Parts: sequence; structure tokens; C-alpha cells
Amino acid sequence: MRKILWEQLKRTEFKQYADADAVVIIPVGAMEQHGNHLPVNTDTNCIYTLAKCAADAVDDIPLLVLPPVWAGYSPHHMSMEHPEGTISLGYHTFANLLTDIAAGVHAHGFRRVMFLNGHGGNTAIVASIRLKLLEEKGIPSIYGFTYWELPDMAGAMRDISETDKGFIGHAAEFETSLQLLLQPDLVDMEVAEWDTGVAGNPASASREKGKLMFDATVNSLVGVIRRYHAGEYEDARVWRKTI
Repeated sequence: MRKILWEQLKRTEFKQYADADAVVIIPVGAMEQHGNHLPVNTDTNCIYTLAKCAADAVDDIPLLVLPPVWAGYSPHHMSMEHPEGTISLGYHTFANLLTDIAAGVHAHGFRRVMFLNGHGGNTAIVASIRLKLLEEKGIPSIYGFTYWELPDMAGAMRDISETDKGFIGHAAEFETSLQLLLQPDLVDMEVAEWDTGVAGNPASASREKGKLMFDATVNSLVGVIRRYHAGEYEDARVWRKTI
């Protein structure tokens, strides 16, 4: 049986995946307030589900998805009027956590490791983690991506959006739409409004928009995985002498 979840493998199986040059995805989320209408696991739920669906859609490349990093860098939510439910790691704690997880994966022979981020406050740290791993651990070729910044996502989001102009926001049109698709029982649209702790208009969300957003993200992520496995990102960083 094909497996895509890291935690389901036995210790005797990891070498097989490493020898096959498997891509390992580390989903990175957050645990923070998302207004009065969404659960605090919104970012983590989105990114973990996206990672699993993309991995499941790629049947010709070995892929493994780690359990999600559920706490991120969210100090700006801790200082809000209503921070209830938010758990934020310190900057260095968060950066070191990501470094240690990636180094642990690399130690088992995996050379293609990518962070997939689902929280805006994590973006800069995740984007720079490649250099941290290279300088501190001597580990190259590890990349970080944020799902709404994947190729072609800006245009797709503008096409889907009615009120937020393609802006991801916070607990707004897109995140609410995704949760209406992924965790509808945990969404309360009766209290979905642009209020303190919300950036954008959640009232314009719908399950249909969530499906469009989800499918566009999975398709883009599948393309990124294929290019990463083919070595295109490494090739793009090599200086070539032109004649």
C-alpha cells in the first residue's frame, strides 16, 4: 500500500523512500484566533489538508507529509483585543524548531525537503529557513513556500474573490471559504463579519469559493513538487557562464 504520511511508516521503510529520492513536505501552520466564526486551528487545518491532497495527487513521485507544525509565530495576535486561543512561539524558538525538524528529516537520507506554510506571520521565517539550514547545518536544497504565494495563485485568487480583491486577509473571504469546505461544522456564518481580529470580509465566503481556492492551490503545489523533484530550483541558482 502506498503511504504518504510520515507517521505511518515503520522504521524499516524510511530507507526505501530516501533511496527513491522522496520529497518530504513539512506543513507549517498556527494556533490563533480567527474571529468569532472560525476555529483556532484554521491555518493548520488548511495547510495540512492541502499537503496531503497534493501528495496523494502525485502518484509517480514518492512523497511523505510530516505531521503539521501547529504553533507558529503569532505575537501580533497575542496583543489583540481578543487573543483567546492563540499560542505563539518566540521568533528564535520557531526558527530553531523548523531547523531541527528539517535537520532530523535530512539525517535519515532525505535530500528534498520543503516547508509548506499556511500563516502570514510565518512567511518571512519560512522563506529564510533555507539559508539558516545551509549556514548552521550545512544542509542545502531545502525550500519554503507559502500556499497563497505559489505560482499562478495571485491570478486565481483575484478571479475567485468578490470583496477582498484576491488578498488572503485573515479569517476573511478565502480562509472562511476554505473552512466551509474543509470543516463546515466548525464555521458559524451567523457571526462572520469584518470585526476586530479579522482582516477582510468573511461574509462573502462560500463553500464554492473554497473548492475553487483549494483546487487551484493543489494544482499549483503539484507543479511545484514536480519541479522541485526534477531539480529545477537548484538549477535556477547555478551561475552559468554565457558566451
